[in-house]
Amino acid sequence: MTNSTKLIVRRMIVKCGGKSVYDQVFHSGLNVIRGHNGTGKSTIMELMSYGLGGDVKKNNWKEEALKCTEVILSVNLTGREYVLKRQIEGEGSRPPISIHEGDYESSIGFDAQWEVYKNSKSDIRKSYSMQIFSLLGLQQHNTADAESLTMHQFLRIIYVDQDTPASKIFRTEPFTYDKETMRMAIGEYSFGFDDLESHAMRQKLYELGKIFDKAESELKTIYGVLGKVGTRFSTKEVESEIKTLIFELYKNIDSASPDEKLLKSTDLIKSKVSDVLNEIGTNSKGLAKLESEYVSLEYDIAESLEFLKSLEFRRSALNKANIVSGEIDKVDFIFCPSCFSEILEREGKNTCYLCKCSNSRGVGDSYMQALNVIDFQISETGKVLKEQKERKVELVFSISESKQKVEILRNDYNKSSLLTNDYQEKIAQTSERKGYIEAQIQELNEKLKLTKEIDGKIKEKQKIQVLINKVEEDLSKLNLKRANRISKVKSKISDKVVDILKKDGGVEKTFDSAKLFDFDFPSDSFRLDGRANFSASSNVVLKNAFHLAALLVAVEDEGFRLPCFTMLDNIEDKGMTQERSQNFQLIVKNLCSDIKTGYQVIMTTSMVDPELNNDQFGVGPYYDKGTHTLDL
Repeated sequence: MTNSTKLIVRRMIVKCGGKSVYDQVFHSGLNVIRGHNGTGKSTIMELMSYGLGGDVKKNNWKEEALKCTEVILSVNLTGREYVLKRQIEGEGSRPPISIHEGDYESSIGFDAQWEVYKNSKSDIRKSYSMQIFSLLGLQQHNTADAESLTMHQFLRIIYVDQDTPASKIFRTEPFTYDKETMRMAIGEYSFGFDDLESHAMRQKLYELGKIFDKAESELKTIYGVLGKVGTRFSTKEVESEIKTLIFELYKNIDSASPDEKLLKSTDLIKSKVSDVLNEIGTNSKGLAKLESEYVSLEYDIAESLEFLKSLEFRRSALNKANIVSGEIDKVDFIFCPSCFSEILEREGKNTCYLCKCSNSRGVGDSYMQALNVIDFQISETGKVLKEQKERKVELVFSISESKQKVEILRNDYNKSSLLTNDYQEKIAQTSERKGYIEAQIQELNEKLKLTKEIDGKIKEKQKIQVLINKVEEDLSKLNLKRANRISKVKSKISDKVVDILKKDGGVEKTFDSAKLFDFDFPSDSFRLDGRANFSASSNVVLKNAFHLAALLVAVEDEGFRLPCFTMLDNIEDKGMTQERSQNFQLIVKNLCSDIKTGYQVIMTTSMVDPELNNDQFGVGPYYDKGTHTLDL
């Protein structure tokens, strides 16, 4: 199957205040921005990358670009139209991206709906990178260092610029951020070496590891509170000790001898029985209330879990409906699928292919807005569920304490009811012992809370460990599958690169006899037959051959996550001659003409081949010396 992930730029507008200083329409397939050196072709490519979520490094902004105020891109993301809008705020800034669902014409209407996404996510909203990944139909990815892959990082392998050395795969980053783990994550994610199933498992393993570490940390904290780090406390042992102390408490009272002077007195006993009965009633009502709340909370938790499950199902269904809707929109019905009657021709481009009625979508029909609502509901339901579970733990402890208190009171009442005299003398003698025992019982009740929490955490850790072991086992099986995919993809790209190099025209003799091309993401390097360096212009050809080959393989491989899109801004770098440049341009044109599915290549040149210097391939005019792409 072919790659269904698509990114097509339809139109690009750059504004300076209220004036449009660049407004050009792009098309699917090969797009060539052509013009004399110094006319601003690279500025347009940089601004396009910026509009898609890329960062522009400090001191790398072109002076002309900084005079502009806004970049607007009308794009097609995996079959649906969107408009991205981003302010130009100055060097080093990362302003938000506003996204409108629909084409550019609908985005400038007075009732146009825009959603604003910042560089980083919040509790209720995704970052712009997360949202664009989602609209492309791609899952978010975390690197080995638990860093989220962003659109800026994704563009490092899609956008080939002039500033990066020709011997490097990825666009240059400051040394602090250019980690091997990040390059590996970008490359393997883009080329589908880390397939969706494996990626999901790694994410799950990462989340399970965090939960396991949290449970481990909480256990250590509890052990520290108990003053016996590393010791396991048994809930049953503590409960048994409490019962023993309660028995000892009343045995101590029972052994007391009555004062002969008070053998006939019962006033104190009656008062005590009355007080205990009142206390039993009060505590029993409190216990019943706690147990009632616990039962109600159990139902609430079950409902929250069911609602969360339904939201996940709705999100999945919405994504599937989005794909189906995009496919149905392409069908132009001639006959009714129900009665087979001929259907009259539709009027206007915003008319339904089937019923011929206006199909302009309202706000409620917006796929992106519906996705945002569901994401918000999932986030809020998760918070509520967390609070409910925490309250449940509190109730378990409170109910246990209340039951023990009622049990003590009932024992006290039963004992007092059997007495016929006041035992003041003996009670005085045993009160000190009784107080000590009661203090021990109270201390053990506090310890009981922690032992029950320990039991829960230990069980939680055991369950998580079982899950971790299972995921690791499944992941090891997928690694074998992954190794096989890497081998196949590298072989296909190698064949494509070798084929491209043999069409270079004989400038680099080594290219004519090339047999094997290989690349390595962590080291950001590639080799041809084991050799890593050629002449400056040959390195440029080799690098662009690799990126072109990656696109040619990606469009035919559903395992790739590259969105069938690439930006080539360096095909004439490092002393490239006109003859060699134009030859490479024709290689790109001829190879891309064989692609049978949607794709987009945006290429710049100051030595345009006559076959490409026309409206079919060109974007905008040919910019003569002294003119500029930005009409400032």
